[in-house]
Amino acid sequence: MRRMMTVVVGVFVCALTVSAVSPRVNRLGKPLPPDAAAPERQVLRIMYTGPEPRTLDATLDNYGAGRGEYLFERLTLLDESENLIPGAAERWEASRDGKTWTFHLRRGARWSDGHPVTAHDFEWTYKTLLEPSIGNVYAFLFYEIKGARDFNLGKLKDRNAIGVKALNDLTFVIQTEKPCPYLPYLTSYLSAAPIPRWQFEKYGKKWATPGRCASNASYKLVEWTPQQQMVFALDPNYNGPYKGTLEKVTIKFGATGTGLLPYENNEIDLLHDISPLDLPHITSDPKLKHELVTWPHTQTWYLFFRTQKPPFNVLKVRQAIGHAINRDILCTVVRKGLAIPAYTMLPPGFPGYVGDKYKSIQAYDPPLARRLLAEAGYPGGRGFPRVAFWLNGNDAALRGIGQAIQGMLKEHLGITVDLQPQETTVYMTNLYQHTIPVGLGAFQSDYPDPHNLLAMVWHSQPSGHGRHDWTNPAFDRLVDTADFEMNPAKRMQLYDEAEKTLATDAGGVFLYQTVLAQIRKPWVKGFVKNKQGYSPFWWNHMTHVRLYRAQ
Repeated sequence: MRRMMTVVVGVFVCALTVSAVSPRVNRLGKPLPPDAAAPERQVLRIMYTGPEPRTLDATLDNYGAGRGEYLFERLTLLDESENLIPGAAERWEASRDGKTWTFHLRRGARWSDGHPVTAHDFEWTYKTLLEPSIGNVYAFLFYEIKGARDFNLGKLKDRNAIGVKALNDLTFVIQTEKPCPYLPYLTSYLSAAPIPRWQFEKYGKKWATPGRCASNASYKLVEWTPQQQMVFALDPNYNGPYKGTLEKVTIKFGATGTGLLPYENNEIDLLHDISPLDLPHITSDPKLKHELVTWPHTQTWYLFFRTQKPPFNVLKVRQAIGHAINRDILCTVVRKGLAIPAYTMLPPGFPGYVGDKYKSIQAYDPPLARRLLAEAGYPGGRGFPRVAFWLNGNDAALRGIGQAIQGMLKEHLGITVDLQPQETTVYMTNLYQHTIPVGLGAFQSDYPDPHNLLAMVWHSQPSGHGRHDWTNPAFDRLVDTADFEMNPAKRMQLYDEAEKTLATDAGGVFLYQTVLAQIRKPWVKGFVKNKQGYSPFWWNHMTHVRLYRAQ
């Protein structure tokens, strides 16, 4: 899942000749360079692969939401290198014990409908996203807040006992149960975006629609035509530091694999998240191959199991599966290079990443895999039950991964799994109810801290509140200690031990980390490089990335 943050992209449209002209400004008063075309031409057309969002409100429906990152400014944000930067809060500080965090909001901020943005908006939002009746499956992200877990699980009835409070219009305080060094990262996640209370109380969960949606970032919603597009336009009320240059951002809806034709017809400027199935066509085309941009993504794909029931309650069965999968084939053949082999949860470059230190724990080793399965009581796969192998969605690239794993398990272990692609809502509901026998899962980091990819995903949780039924008391103790350790070196050592425990006990079988691919028109230029030297697509680039269109 990931979390991605609000990003602001700027588009400049380049004329064939540049003349000295008076400085021009866009709707927000932001100056345009002399070689930029008129503001009304500054429209970026994007197509994202995947389903159309069900809502813009990630606070209430994290997995069905999409594109709210353009509209909602959280207390903090992340830049293209995942550094914390100010959002609605211009500064923040922690108490000496690390349990009280105070956020100071930017003066003069207004919602797109003119209401002032206040600390009271954030207090109400945080309490609402934890409300049990809302059914927010991502509420556990905020369990570090004092009283949040008990309130969300129905053990605490008083909303005012939750540790969030507006001291005045511009001062917001969050109290945590224990020292929480990563608390500012939690406030950057999209599920922590503020909700306009007056609209929610009037329209309920349907508030985030054209004519009703009030937002607090550089853009506002002006159109949502189902099965066609969303359109965002500059909001003249926005007074923050990330003023967009684009007058409009048009989001076209298209299923996976449908974007190449409109891209080649110049109907869109940017196609996001290229499918591996489209990559051969792109790389063989003399024009398209120069418009391709890739970068490693902090998203890990893995197999998970219903570990409380046979046959996956036996450790050697899970370990055998881990040793039967050839990650190199998945990455180079099936994913066409758009993946990096994974043997543990944390991606390369992520805080706490330990390289190949634990690769041998789940390394591809068919003879060892067969021996482990025999020791588990299933020599050559005999007697192993036929089980359902769930996939989230039914796009061809995902089926390719599933079919490859299916073949490897049959070839090396003699066991049969039946692919069962499921609609996302069905898949996610069953995921949290711990009813999937074996599934292909993924988790995209929400913020750059091991707590996010280890404790949040793998710590034991009751059915309905956590992704997986795997439990390991030693792992839980390690992450529980690390999560609240204020000494950075000691924290990372604890997470290192936890990751080893996770891989050894095969809570998941880790497969690969995603490499994202995008094609951008030649007039889309100037994306900022991150600290790794890549040029990812981040929405805050609307401020400092320049996009040119030849006229």
